[in-house]
Amino acid sequence: MDNDRRHALHVVIASGPEALGRAVLGFAFAVSAAVSGIKVMVILTLNGTAWAYENEPLIKQTQNGFDSIANYMEILKDNGATVSLCSTCLENNCTPARSSNKRSLSYVGLTELAIRSVNGPAQTVIF
Repeated sequence: MDNDRRHALHVVIASGPEALGRAVLGFAFAVSAAVSGIKVMVILTLNGTAWAYENEPLIKQTQNGFDSIANYMEILKDNGATVSLCSTCLENNCTPARSSNKRSLSYVGLTELAIRSVNGPAQTVIF
């Protein structure tokens, strides 16, 4: 995790392609905060790790008037947000095997996230 930067908001996205609307809402929430100047960290965990793969078919799909997750990922990057993958989920194959077409993202352990959430000013929301 980025040790030099305190995040004010942690957005945990555990929803994958099976719950596209919920995942899109999580990304939209994170983007709204990031473009407002809030330091945001998005953590992809469980089925949400699917969004780390560029070949995920639904990553470019819009949902109920919201933008695509691919576009939200770019906006997050452009606004200094951090998007990280749960290292435990990747080690334990929480999602089905995918091709190696994975985005270059950092990794975070849930223990580290829990400690930072409790000991710092960050608020945490889960989608």
